[in-house]
Formats: sequence, structure tokens, C-alpha cells
Amino acid sequence: MMSGMRPFPAHLAVAAVVFVALAPVPAVHAEPPPAALKDVPLPFLWPSAGIYSVAAVTDTEAWVAGRQGQFGDNHGNPVVRRRMGSQWKEYPLNGWSGTGSIAQVVAHGGEIWAWGVQDGERLYLARFDGSAFQPVAAPPDVAYAYGTRLWAGPAGVWVQIDGPGPGNQLLPVLFRRVGNTWVADPVARPLQYGLADLQARNANEAWTGSCRYNTITERQESVVLRWNGSIWTTLPPLPTERCVTSVAPAADGSVWALTWDTLYRWNRTTWTAPPAGAFDSHGSKVRLDKDGNPLVVLSRAFLYGTAPLLRYAGGTWQTFATPVEAWAHDVSVAPSGRIWVTGNTRNNSPLLLTSP
Repeated sequence: MMSGMRPFPAHLAVAAVVFVALAPVPAVHAEPPPAALKDVPLPFLWPSAGIYSVAAVTDTEAWVAGRQGQFGDNHGNPVVRRRMGSQWKEYPLNGWSGTGSIAQVVAHGGEIWAWGVQDGERLYLARFDGSAFQPVAAPPDVAYAYGTRLWAGPAGVWVQIDGPGPGNQLLPVLFRRVGNTWVADPVARPLQYGLADLQARNANEAWTGSCRYNTITERQESVVLRWNGSIWTTLPPLPTERCVTSVAPAADGSVWALTWDTLYRWNRTTWTAPPAGAFDSHGSKVRLDKDGNPLVVLSRAFLYGTAPLLRYAGGTWQTFATPVEAWAHDVSVAPSGRIWVTGNTRNNSPLLLTSP
């Protein structure tokens, strides 16, 4: 022992060991998965093409929709393509005539549906039968084809149309597919802009969001509603007057609700909001990745800079890295977890991206 050093008392040494053994061990949190997307080669498309909608089926299969060959006042031609493995397949759009685009394709459990607008005014609604898209009669009284919204999930296929309302107003009307018919659901009527989104956890649980005018408070309120297979119930209003633009129910019973400038979470008791970071405005769509983390698409109609996909994970906002500067249009997550994103580059070329 070095001179001048006092020996360490044995009883203190034991105490020190006990203290170290009993000291709390910091919790180990799993690191969020890397926020990166890779490019998927697209099939040949005519110039002036755009790919707007994506519907994931599996890690290796997805549908995309949009248009190609748009020049001047010409609305272009519709695009629907199916990615299977490393191959692209195209199928006839029976009943389509004229120019226009496919605005949306949706997929779930073997049900593939698409809608678009022909010649700038006529609604085209079709279902894939395994070899071609067959036209399906739309609900009656479609007044404005571009206002159509389509959803498919465990709770079935739903479509919302803009029908004629008082005066020259448009009235959003919701329908659910039952057998071979459309059954009207009155939930959309009190909502100022109809349903902004519709996502289902199972056959008897679907969620939506929007905003409505509260005649008691005489103010607009932001709302989320839950369907139990027969009726809709409303959650307490969100702490904002901004309308809900998209919803994403989680496996733990919570639900995420996206507004223009904030992402909220309902924890089955109250609404809370994560801190602002990479996202503070232009919220368009929210979906969940395989770990339950929300993915957010920004509305490119209001953005001048690039707008790649965002994710809130591990208490922070992440911006997905992409091979080139990208604007995200749509996101869809396969049941197995692969993220599929449609978008465009700075020179407006279409993009399809996936998680590694």
C-alpha cells in the first residue's frame, strides 16, 4: 500500500458493493428503426406522368394509380399498375372512356377497388375481378366526381360522394358496400366536410375524423368518431378547431388523429400531442408502421420545398432519407410491415419508394 493512503474500511467496501447492486439500472429503450426509403423502378409511362395513390398488399406486392400523357387541356390517360415481386402488370379498365386519371386505388383482403374521373366530370368506380377492373355502379346523385373518397379494410369497402345539397351546396354522403349494393350511412351529414378518412381495426371497429359545428358553443370543433359495426359514437373533441384530416387506430386501443398543424393521440382518456419538430403544418395523412409509430404525409399542394415522409418514433420526429429529393403523395403499410410511398422528384418525375 502506498504511504499516506488510508486503508478502505471493509464495512464501507461492502456497503459500496451493496449500493452499486441496488442502484437503479437505466431503462433500455429500443432504438427507432432507420428512417430510410429506397427506390423501386417504375414501369414505362408516357411523359407528364404522375403516381398519386399506393395500396400495399404484401412486402412484395402493391398497387399504384395516377395518370400519364397529360398535355395542355388534355387530362391524360389513367394509370393503374400492380407490382408483383420485381415485375409490373397492367390490367384493362373496362368501361373507361375518354381522358382522365385514376385518383385512388385501395386494397384489402383480396378486394381491389379504384376510382377516377373521366373527361373532367364523370366518376369511374371499378373493382378488380382477377383479370380486369370491372365498372361498379356508383351510389346515386353524384354531383361532383372529384369529391369522391374510397376506403377498404377489415370493416369492408366504403365510398363517400358529394351529392346535391340545399341551393348549390354539395352534401357529403357516405355508403358502405353490403353484398352488391351500397347502403347509406348518415354519419357524414353533420360533418362539415364529410369524413376525412376511415380506418378499421377489424370488422366491427372503424374510425374516422372531421369537424362539425357545435350549436351549443357556436364554434367549430374537431372530432373523431368510432364505429362498432352498427352505430357511430363521438370521442371528446380535440383541443383545436382545426379539422381532423386523417386517423390511425392503434392495437392498444389508442388512436392518432392528424390535423393541419398537430398530431394528436387519444390514450383512451385524454388527447395529447407530441412536441413539434420536423412536423408543424400541412398534415395530410397518418398511418402506423409495424411498431405502431405514426407516419405522416404532408400536403404537397401547400409546400414549396421537398416533403419526404415523416415518422414520430422514440419521442422524436424523423425525416425519411430518400435516394433523391422527394415530395411524398401517399403512404401504405403492408400487413407484414413494409412501407410503400408514392411521390415525385424535383423535376416532377413520379417515384415509388419502399422501406428496405
